[in-house]
Amino acid sequence: MLKAASASALLNAFLMAMQIAIGLTAHSDGLVADGIHTLSDLVADGVVLVVLVLSTKNLSTARREGDGNASQAVASLFIAALLILTAAEMLWHSIGQTATLNPSTAMQVCALAVSGFVTIAKETLFHYMRAEGRRTGSAILLASAWHARMDAVSALVATLGVAGSMAGMPMLDHVAGAAIGLMIMRMGFVSARSALKQLSAGAAGRAAARHAAE
Repeated sequence: MLKAASASALLNAFLMAMQIAIGLTAHSDGLVADGIHTLSDLVADGVVLVVLVLSTKNLSTARREGDGNASQAVASLFIAALLILTAAEMLWHSIGQTATLNPSTAMQVCALAVSGFVTIAKETLFHYMRAEGRRTGSAILLASAWHARMDAVSALVATLGVAGSMAGMPMLDHVAGAAIGLMIMRMGFVSARSALKQLSAGAAGRAAARHAAE
């Protein structure tokens, strides 16, 4: 499980650096937005690694286990808030952006190639993580796998935006950036709701345990 999570983190670090560097050079809103999305994925990978490391340690009491679950929920809530703020900034940037894709044909082709490569890489990561999740029975790896599938869709949107801009429709690249921002914002709200439910359930469980002990 740690091997799969580490592979995901290394891949996301590489893709994020490439997307943001090429996206900024090519003036591609969609590619930069997807690079920021990948940065949030890298943060999520860090949380997954921490959770997996902690899960390998034996917890001696139910109280410690409950505290661990609460910590995971708080970490998830923090990441969700980061996603929402990042998405809001991306939407603002896309709406107010007037720059068009870099006129250099080489840079346009490079941006399109990078975006297409990320789409393929994320889809490949989805299949790898899903296989490992099923093999090990790890729910967190399966969740990360479906996260990677959503990333592949996001990268595809960015690819279409770059392609549309190259075809003489620069607005499509801005629309792609905004669309990716909306996808990230939705992910953030869903993650926040799940984390709040987990925190609420944990608090209720601890209250019931204290009542039973009395």
